[in-house]
Amino acid sequence: MRMVRQKPGPATEPSPTSAPDSEAPQAAGPSNLEQFEERVRGIEALPALPVILTQLMGCLNQPPAEIDFDQVVRLVSRDESIAAQCVRMTNSAMFGRRRLAETVHEAVIGLGLWRVSDVVFSCTLPKAFDPFPQAVDRNAFWRHSLGCALVSQRLARLVRSHSAEKAYLAGLLHDLGILVNAVVLPEQTKAVFALATAQSIALDEAEKEILGFTHADSGCILGQAWKLSPDITTVLQFHHDIEAAPAAKDLVALVHLSDLFCREHGLGYGYHEAREIDFTCSPAWLILVQTCRQMGRPYLSRFFAELEDYFTEVVKFVDSAYGHLEQPTAHT
Repeated sequence: MRMVRQKPGPATEPSPTSAPDSEAPQAAGPSNLEQFEERVRGIEALPALPVILTQLMGCLNQPPAEIDFDQVVRLVSRDESIAAQCVRMTNSAMFGRRRLAETVHEAVIGLGLWRVSDVVFSCTLPKAFDPFPQAVDRNAFWRHSLGCALVSQRLARLVRSHSAEKAYLAGLLHDLGILVNAVVLPEQTKAVFALATAQSIALDEAEKEILGFTHADSGCILGQAWKLSPDITTVLQFHHDIEAAPAAKDLVALVHLSDLFCREHGLGYGYHEAREIDFTCSPAWLILVQTCRQMGRPYLSRFFAELEDYFTEVVKFVDSAYGHLEQPTAHT
């Protein structure tokens, strides 16, 4: 586990990278979020959940005995591009296939219905944000999201979490609020990234200073609009405030730790973060100790040693999907 020294936090005086007065909120607090939520719900530019995902979720939300397997295969096969990507991802080492799948039908059989859902989300979600908001580095964002999905999935298995089936999707979607902010408030989002980069601070800290709320708040708004499952929406809303999560605490804790792990290892938002991470004292770890079947402080070093080894493969897979990016260095 690599520890990074904490740099001094942001100065109390107004930053030169703050949003222009004409667009900046007049005061931080709930009123900012309420105004933002009203604006989000009325904006036409906000992406809708892709039709294939809406239909697939409808199929998979049925009782297991009533799920129409052939309908799932037909949905995935409807778009040749998605079908080809699904088969390619299914055959990758990251998804643990021992026998190559040549058709969507074989991919669905080999992976299982929920894993197919994970793959389809991975293949189609970027299309929902096309054109991609200019305020955010597209490759850095999707690399972080995919990396967090894979690390969440692996960590969930290591600790035998009851939420293991949901861990990949929760990791993939956890930061969608960043894109909501970039669509609705593009200039302020640019200012957020400028401040975070200049001071090497966490993105949510810069958001609080400039917006008065964070991407976790706006992610919850999108999760509700897209009718994502309550557990996934809870992750979107509380992955930076895990102790406040009213439910799904183990899933929120998994994504929180995986998010920090990826950012600490250079798979973050495209800029250098200076922060000290002590996983042994993290509330997220303590939550996993209480909720998972194979947990305890003695296992901490072993789990993260395995994640360190696994992360090399994660980076290779992410590079193949979105291209290689140099690790960000300290801002000077």
